[in-house]
Amino acid sequence: MKQTDGWTFEKHALITGASGGIGRELIGHLMGVCRKLTLVARNRDGRLDLLAKELTAQGNQGVKTEIQICSLDICDVQGMTRLIRQIYEHDEDQVDIFINCAGGSHVYGTLESMSHADIERIFDVNAKAPLFWFRELLPRMKRNTMKRGDLKRAHTIMLSSRSGERTLPKLSVYTAAKGSIEKLVEAMQKEYVQHRLVFTLVNPGSINTAFTAEWDEKTRNAHNAESMTTEEAVLPIVHALNAQFAVNRISYESLQQWLNEPGVLIDRIARAKRSPAMK
Repeated sequence: MKQTDGWTFEKHALITGASGGIGRELIGHLMGVCRKLTLVARNRDGRLDLLAKELTAQGNQGVKTEIQICSLDICDVQGMTRLIRQIYEHDEDQVDIFINCAGGSHVYGTLESMSHADIERIFDVNAKAPLFWFRELLPRMKRNTMKRGDLKRAHTIMLSSRSGERTLPKLSVYTAAKGSIEKLVEAMQKEYVQHRLVFTLVNPGSINTAFTAEWDEKTRNAHNAESMTTEEAVLPIVHALNAQFAVNRISYESLQQWLNEPGVLIDRIARAKRSPAMK
């Protein structure tokens, strides 16, 4: 059932990394609720075009949602600037919701095993790109018009990672990049609170997506075995978006991942005696 009484009702959402993973899952919750969705992805495999066709074909239950797609690498600063200026200046529209889902690490390995190009790619996508998007979006978002009764002028969701909260071996560069996003969001929360812009940092644990597509099979399988589904992962995000208050941070992981974390105390012998199936 669509929540048409929440803050997202009849808003315009811009989503990066929209063709898969959490971005794709969120679209299902915003269709028929938002008046417009601008979907951004690299589209190198045509998934964004296919997604637009699927959304158009399924129609709307609730609000009629306009779909705009933009084939764009989030590191393309000129392309990003053109898109934002088109929305605000040419279309005379505004972005009420910015959801940055694009990110990831194509390498699972130690720092010394990474090339300079690997390090640059991880930082460009996860740390530098959000800075440039904020630089263009936020001066405009702070002038957004507000609907009667709204307490938020705009809401930004930044997908980070539990890796940004606690360090992990073989993900050191990714961890460093995501850690920088945490501090960026904290700063933006203070700089723009007077404009009623809300920033939510989302730190999910392992999620079964294409995040691990370029990892070796053994590591990928181990990651996915303890992962949440995208359906589970988006529920706290949707709640934060619909709230008429500021959710500053969401941090969560699957129970299985939590139990596997170093430092978690588990009486494994007693547990095994209680349940032979858990041996």
